[in-house]
Amino acid sequence: MSYPNVPPALVIELTQRLNAFFSHLDNRRYADVLKLFLPQGRWLRQARWLEGREAILTALEARPASMKVRHVISNIVVTQPAADEAHVEACMTAYRQLEGEAASLFRINLVTNVFRLDAGAWMLAEQQLLPEFDFTATP
Repeated sequence: MSYPNVPPALVIELTQRLNAFFSHLDNRRYADVLKLFLPQGRWLRQARWLEGREAILTALEARPASMKVRHVISNIVVTQPAADEAHVEACMTAYRQLEGEAASLFRINLVTNVFRLDAGAWMLAEQQLLPEFDFTATP
């Protein structure tokens, strides 16, 4: 499969934005997570669509305080179907640890993102976390 030429500076910028997103999420900097989304941005998280920054914040604030999560992002591919739109696909490996328990591999997701250029900044219009492997499911 070949990908159309994407300016290297755009690949770097969107890779940084995606890494910043998960860094903010892991460190519970929710205001910074929200700043990466357009006001009407959508996020498919845990099989549920969150529409807009308020819904995203409500879901994030419901995360258990006793749970630590780390997301590792890899296999990033950037495409640019339009001058004001770019898509970023990546794999996300999530580890979590509940207070008093050992850390464990939680899930591997396919992460698809739609970024839109808004007032000179690339903003998340949509992000989908689609489970590929779930290590918590019981057979």
